[in-house]
Amino acid sequence: MPDELHHAGAHEGEIELLRVQGQINAEPILAALRANGIPARTIGEALGSVYGLTLDGLGEVTIVVPVEYEPQAIELLAAAEGHELEIREDAVEPLLSNLAPPPSGEKE
Repeated sequence: MPDELHHAGAHEGEIELLRVQGQINAEPILAALRANGIPARTIGEALGSVYGLTLDGLGEVTIVVPVEYEPQAIELLAAAEGHELEIREDAVEPLLSNLAPPPSGEKE
């Protein structure tokens, strides 16, 4: 696996999906991934999280997913960036966990 896709803290079979500044920015992404059945976790700089620093790489958080979920995770991130996420029809409340990309072939 190329080094740029495998974070030093990732377990075997995990791939780096995205890097964000701070755990607070990672949480909504983790929630959306997990709500769509994609196991995800973060790897972060401990010093940054303890002291709340986001300077020069401190506080940077890496989101990793199992390799086999990479295509789904990338599709979900692309849908989010394209503002294409929608609230599922069976959702009782408009919660983040109810966000999902539209079914394939249905673009607005």
